[in-house]
Amino acid sequence: MSWLIKFYPDLSCFEGIDGINNTKIRHRLKKLFYNDSYRVYPYEKPQERSLYKYWKNRRTIFKLIDEGDIFLTDELWFSVTPENLAQFTASYIRHCLPHAKYVVDVFCGGGGNVIQFARLFDKVYGVDSNIDHLYCTYKNAQCYEVTDKVNLIYGDWEAVLNKTLKNKINQKQDCIFASPPWGGVNYLKQDTYDLEKHLEPVSLSKLLVLLFKLCDNVVLFLPRNSNLDQLSAITEELLGPREKCKVVYVKDNGYMKGILVFWGRPFYDFSDQYPEGNDNAPKLEQERDINIRMEDLY
Repeated sequence: MSWLIKFYPDLSCFEGIDGINNTKIRHRLKKLFYNDSYRVYPYEKPQERSLYKYWKNRRTIFKLIDEGDIFLTDELWFSVTPENLAQFTASYIRHCLPHAKYVVDVFCGGGGNVIQFARLFDKVYGVDSNIDHLYCTYKNAQCYEVTDKVNLIYGDWEAVLNKTLKNKINQKQDCIFASPPWGGVNYLKQDTYDLEKHLEPVSLSKLLVLLFKLCDNVVLFLPRNSNLDQLSAITEELLGPREKCKVVYVKDNGYMKGILVFWGRPFYDFSDQYPEGNDNAPKLEQERDINIRMEDLY
């Protein structure tokens, strides 16, 4: 381990790794940098056969993957947000929140969303409890040249949201985005995805209770077979009968990827930003049945 003494990677983007209790985490992170771990060689097929179908579509995950500067763990191959979807999400949030500065990405994984948020907002806070994933996020943000707008926070998502972010920003965050784990690739084996039983690490209602404490504007990326009746019932239970959630079904390259669920008045009430009769208002008229072909947006 003598190399640790001589090797000094720039860790200024990382938070939550200080202190004696995180010595092993810092060593792990330095070792990842030292070994150039998880670099994707775009023309080398992954050794794990189950990842081959994701490798075939690698250019939809990151458009710059052929440059050889993208980093993915085995898990990130199937969990990172495809670039078109991440672009659409960031762009739509920016249009609905034109004055927003700060966006938080909980469960940020490989940084697909972090990168696109960083291209449109002043500062993005990426949170994850897996230091290998945060490392990949940093390296991928480097590839897209947005590390100056990114802060990566290591730790349990609930502790980070309750402590670190509250201390860092003296006002509520402008928007919190989360793509919580769906329980692996087998989520589609269920006809209807139960958001209270199968969403990880906690049920949808428990997740939203904490997120709403920090921000009124919350966006989640959820399975395409999510129970919409649950979404409606949980929204009414937590926010009251007058509040709404907007559900947008998103397709990419002909395939349904999932649903984006928006909470917060700016996402469905455009009267403040766009006076009556203004044709520039975002037109997403059907609250629960909308298909967006992202290839038509760029």
